[in-house]
Amino acid sequence: MKYSFDDKEHLIDFICTEIITTAEATCILNCSRQYLDELVSKGKITPIKTINRVRLYWKNDIMTLLNKKNGN
Repeated sequence: MKYSFDDKEHLIDFICTEIITTAEATCILNCSRQYLDELVSKGKITPIKTINRVRLYWKNDIMTLLNKKNGN
């Protein structure tokens, strides 16, 4: 998938709405950080970037996991 942004503000808006941190992911999934780490180690989800202990995820990937968790 290729993305194109008209200006810096559009890029910032995209990042703020589509990319989430581990803390945000655990809040959405209502799970612990350890459980999210387990999902990563099992290959059920892949972070888009890891910086030290901070992982960034596509929000859509987390929402897909939530839907599977809820049986949707």
